[in-house]
Amino acid sequence: MADERSVGELLDELFGFESVAKRQATLEQYDRGELVRKARSRELLGVLRDVEAAEHAARESAVRAVDTYVRRVEGAALARARKQAGVVGSLQMERRYAAFLRMEDKAELLTRLEQTLAFIEVKLRANTADRVRAAYDAAGALVLQDVARLGDVRVVDAVPLDADLLCTQLEQLRCAADATDLAGMITATFESELSATGPQHADGFTGDLAGDVAGDVALERELTNVRGAAQRARLAAQAYRAERAVRVVGSTVEPVSLPEPVCVACETTCDAGELSELLVQVKKSFETYRRVVADGGLFCAFGSGSPHGICRGSSYLDYDSRLDEDVLVGEYDGATRHDVRREVAIPELVDEASADGGDSLEVAVARIRKFNGRRYDGVLDEDSARHVNAFWYGLKKLSQYCEAAVRVDERAWDCFIDKVQFAYDEPVGRLATQMDDKQVAAFVAAVEVLGADE
Repeated sequence: MADERSVGELLDELFGFESVAKRQATLEQYDRGELVRKARSRELLGVLRDVEAAEHAARESAVRAVDTYVRRVEGAALARARKQAGVVGSLQMERRYAAFLRMEDKAELLTRLEQTLAFIEVKLRANTADRVRAAYDAAGALVLQDVARLGDVRVVDAVPLDADLLCTQLEQLRCAADATDLAGMITATFESELSATGPQHADGFTGDLAGDVAGDVALERELTNVRGAAQRARLAAQAYRAERAVRVVGSTVEPVSLPEPVCVACETTCDAGELSELLVQVKKSFETYRRVVADGGLFCAFGSGSPHGICRGSSYLDYDSRLDEDVLVGEYDGATRHDVRREVAIPELVDEASADGGDSLEVAVARIRKFNGRRYDGVLDEDSARHVNAFWYGLKKLSQYCEAAVRVDERAWDCFIDKVQFAYDEPVGRLATQMDDKQVAAFVAAVEVLGADE
């Protein structure tokens, strides 16, 4: 029908557009304005993220150095306190057993095993619950004493910045906003630079444009202004950070609030009489073990199924003219080679209870006493491996219960160390964000030197 009008015409009339062309032009102007707004947001966020990334990297580097130092102080303090209290360290039986496997002399093996048993005997006498508790008490005081050395680390001189650039950019930055945070000052500087180059509203492309070319030219000019404002804001931020770095020269770290040393709960978990009896029985088993190794050498020193002492070589088929056929040829150098890891657990040579931890202390004592009742018949013994298996079983159970003789609840101690780290992390992180890269690197190096002294 002639009276009927298109939907487009009705919409043009509704929104005040005189024609489809006018509507299209307005939409194009809107698109260009949207591009400018997105460019402004993108460039400003880029500047802010660069500054934030630099501050975050400085904070993380400094805090990581301090946390590492506190952990080193913790280890050194515990070692000194245990030595002062007369507490014996860990057996490290898995490392010991790996060393036993690498030995190629039976005399050396027997000597080291004898020393291990002597060490266990000393450890059982020395490591009482009271001594262990006293060691932790002393270690807490030593930690607080040593971490106080962080206060001796001072911020070094900052990297000098061009004086003219510094003055100019800082003046622009201060005039842009009365703010204390760097992000706010950067934003204000950016907006101030944009306002100085002309209107930056969504309708910045209003008016009759002489075609698409004129619109594109105007758009490019606006985008250039946005990039220029971002660059000047970045320079201003650089200048402000440089000035801030100068202000913190010579500063030191002051902890927020250091915790008091904690009391660590320690208790005896094994019957001292049963543990002493197990030691006696294992030493008795060792005497039989010594005779077995003296008779059979290292080939029988590590129990049933052990590959220890087996020579390794290579073999291949080769033609033998005398036999007129291929024969298997082996090349063995007679050397005993071992590819043993740094830590190896003593294997299960005797079946234990299925419960967690295997045989209880009482059961272990009864079993090793029964094993010791067997007679060893020398080189004529029909099953010498049973005596070897019994010794390694006894040594494994002895080391297991010796290490667990005193139970230490280290949760309070770990919480104490965490509080010490937190007391320094917050002020160190705050100070690091105000440093330049040179100052941060020097601070980290100085803290590492402190840690190396521990």
